[in-house]
Amino acid sequence: MISFNEKIDNFINEYCRLFKFSGALRVCFHDEIIYERFIGCADYENNIPINVRSVYTLYSLSKPFCAIGLLKLKDKGLVDINSHPAVYVPEMSGFDKRITIRHMLQHTSGMPDFAQTKGFASTYHAGPPDKIREQLTILSSYPMYFVPGTASMYANINFIVCALIIENVSGLSYADYMKREVFEPLGMQTARVDQLGLEISNLVKGYEIDGKDFVSVEKCRDWMLGAGDIVGTLDDVYCLNKAIKHHQLLKHETWDEILTPSSLNQMGMGCTVSEWHGKLRITHNGGHIGFRTLHVQLLEDDLDIILLIKHLF
Repeated sequence: MISFNEKIDNFINEYCRLFKFSGALRVCFHDEIIYERFIGCADYENNIPINVRSVYTLYSLSKPFCAIGLLKLKDKGLVDINSHPAVYVPEMSGFDKRITIRHMLQHTSGMPDFAQTKGFASTYHAGPPDKIREQLTILSSYPMYFVPGTASMYANINFIVCALIIENVSGLSYADYMKREVFEPLGMQTARVDQLGLEISNLVKGYEIDGKDFVSVEKCRDWMLGAGDIVGTLDDVYCLNKAIKHHQLLKHETWDEILTPSSLNQMGMGCTVSEWHGKLRITHNGGHIGFRTLHVQLLEDDLDIILLIKHLF
């Protein structure tokens, strides 16, 4: 009888025969790795294979960690998520007064987004946090997409502002706060908030597929603060599974809020919460130039799946 691992191997082998694929897959059951496979190179130009130490750009899979960082401040009584974000980030004062931080965490704020707002992205260019703060004032003059709390639109602006709240309330840079208050306490030994000039060992290069070949590309850094700027390994991403399962870092009632989806979408706070084959599924993915990432957690089965790919499909 064919084994579980053989079934997955056969499926992946067939997929790789039909399509270009390079990345890492891990499946865990009851905290034990039951399947793990590495395919392709972290750096094709230098023929460096992908391995367990390979560090990936997570893109939007960064958002659950940002949410944990912000809600840790909420649990300390330093942030009220039912308040307007301008309470903590003055540059937000020009936005609709009905917006709350809770709306942002669930992508129901209706705020115009840096990258998705017609005319803004073609006129202004992303930069360091101080540039983003300046641009918030400009962005506030653009129309809202909808009245806060009445509809849903996934947008990086929501988590960019969450990262700025973290900086203003903690008095630390977002990178330093996340390292000290989230990554280290969760045991994420390699995870970092990536920044220009930061030297990161075992960093995977991003690629896209041009016909039959992998072509090296520069990762996107535009308007990624808090929304898509974390890099990490399979082990780092697996720490999210443990945090959710064991309610680490945050109060139990806060985890209940995180894992309760908005009635307007399937978004909890920093994650998607939905039913899949009759069971609760918690997930978030990420994808932009050069990388595609996915984390799926089935709490009732204690099953965890991580897929980190170094190119877009």
